[in-house]
Amino acid sequence: MADFLVLAALTCWLFFVFCVWRALCLFGTWCPAPAMVWRSDYNEGQQSEDFWSLGMTMFTSRGWNWRDGDDTRYIEDEIRFRDQDGIERRALVHRWVHRGWKPSGAYTVWYDPADPTRATVLGPFTWGAWGLLSLVLLFVVVQMIRTIGLPPMLAGLLG
Repeated sequence: MADFLVLAALTCWLFFVFCVWRALCLFGTWCPAPAMVWRSDYNEGQQSEDFWSLGMTMFTSRGWNWRDGDDTRYIEDEIRFRDQDGIERRALVHRWVHRGWKPSGAYTVWYDPADPTRATVLGPFTWGAWGLLSLVLLFVVVQMIRTIGLPPMLAGLLG
């Protein structure tokens, strides 16, 4: 059990570092822009099917996808936005939307000024929240390791 907890602590730490790195990259070099959905792969017919299927995706034309959540759909939107220079750009973004409900047609994206076709809906605040959550989980796992004790092999290595 203690070996598993040490592995979980390492995983939490690596995920925290990745989240901080991603948030800093987005803050440092990427720019936010309001975007409008031009075309989506989640049309009104599929939204209606999802609404009336009562959460049973096997009876819908869209079917089940491993990236979908319990009450969400993973969709692809073609968006249009204006960059810092006022030039209209297009990009493909992926996002999760509530199953069976009409998704928002306008939202903020973060794009790379060096390559404006690289855009994401997951901004630095989202990555910061994930980082904070992983840090809390890391704290809980470390407290569990202190309660149980280090595995004998690690205890020998650390002192």
